Amino acid sequence: MFEEVKNFLTKKGLLCSGDTYLVGFSGGFDSMCLLHILNRLGLKVVAVHLNHNWRGAESDEEEENCAEFCEKYKIPFCSKKLDAAAKKTETAAREARQKFFKECYEKYDAKGLFLAHTKSDNAETVIYRMIKGTGIKGLCGIAKHNSINGCQIFRPLMNFSRKDIENYCRKFSLNPNNDSSNNSVKYKRNFIRHKILPEMKEINPEVEDKLYNLSQIAVSQERIINEYLGLIENKVKVNGKFLTAKFLEFSEDVQKRFIMNFLIENSIDYDSRKVDEILEFIYENHGASCGKTISLTEKLMLLVNKDYIYPVAGIEKCFESVEITGCGTYEFCGYTFCAARYDKELPEKFPSEREYYAYTCSLPFPLSLRFRKDGDIINPFGMDGSMKLKKFFINKHIPKPERNGIILLCKNEEVLWAAGCCLSNKLRCGDIPEYVIKLEKR
Repeated sequence: MFEEVKNFLTKKGLLCSGDTYLVGFSGGFDSMCLLHILNRLGLKVVAVHLNHNWRGAESDEEEENCAEFCEKYKIPFCSKKLDAAAKKTETAAREARQKFFKECYEKYDAKGLFLAHTKSDNAETVIYRMIKGTGIKGLCGIAKHNSINGCQIFRPLMNFSRKDIENYCRKFSLNPNNDSSNNSVKYKRNFIRHKILPEMKEINPEVEDKLYNLSQIAVSQERIINEYLGLIENKVKVNGKFLTAKFLEFSEDVQKRFIMNFLIENSIDYDSRKVDEILEFIYENHGASCGKTISLTEKLMLLVNKDYIYPVAGIEKCFESVEITGCGTYEFCGYTFCAARYDKELPEKFPSEREYYAYTCSLPFPLSLRFRKDGDIINPFGMDGSMKLKKFFINKHIPKPERNGIILLCKNEEVLWAAGCCLSNKLRCGDIPEYVIKLEKR
């Protein structure tokens, strides 16, 4: 085991790099074995431990055991204890770990994170994903090396079973934590470990090896699929948005694969039912002018209209505002707004309404920079009379989820400029502009 981990590090160019690496350290058999091996190899590591605080005193004792182990072997140790009121679900626990690991990654300027997943973990993962119906992508199992949230993840124990790990710990007289919750079959993975895998081993004692081989076959198939998708994606996707008409030209199988990849890219749990649900929603709403949305997570929606299919973040109404008292530069919600006198010759071209700067004939200070409110009106460029801003947005086919995020330059309840959408007739230029206004992301 020692030599195989050494070879893994050598092939990845990690052994003599001198960089700092993190090790996810629960103190259990797997992570204690991995940390012990990496320390013997002289790798510069920091053990990071998240106390989920699910089991009170037992969780605290496990954290203390981890700290004592690291002190004995002179390994830097970093831990964090979650609030007792935190959600006690497998999903919440995984998200909390990822957040904690990311914080430590940045704190220690780490170049990688080592996790102690094994061949047994891979078998449980593949079975779990088979049950969920996640398709070939799910059968790929756990990768030996990948990237999550900008962190390089390494798993050098993937060729070893839980039995191999236990033998190593006995050989070196290690004293790992024995998490009592690992025996509770109310957790899905524990149920697979204690109930399903033993039954499968009755049929084939080498089932963990066979499931690992299945994973490698799935990885190969994935590469073929992704190579094909790479050839056609530029025909259907522009600036992160699917072109609705082009998307609908492909077969249902390709459409489902695009949806599945989108969910994976956004770290959204999925199964075949969720993919089918989203595809049906696209079929039902692909002709919508302003667009319809389907919720994906608490903060993310998928918008479908006649032109595009793309993710949008739910933007709640914001009532912040900044008073514009005269020419100058102002900060507003992550943007810089600038109003200045224009004393140059006639511009070679005037910006389109979709751009974030405009020339005006006047600026009736004081003005306000804000987001939309009930009762707002606008006199759109090129039109006679005013209309409600809401109706204007509908006529312009601006998707509902995006309307709350449009920055407005206003005179009381009248919108004089909807940045990136429209300039009011009341600011339209004569022969030569008198002012230029601009909005830039900070």
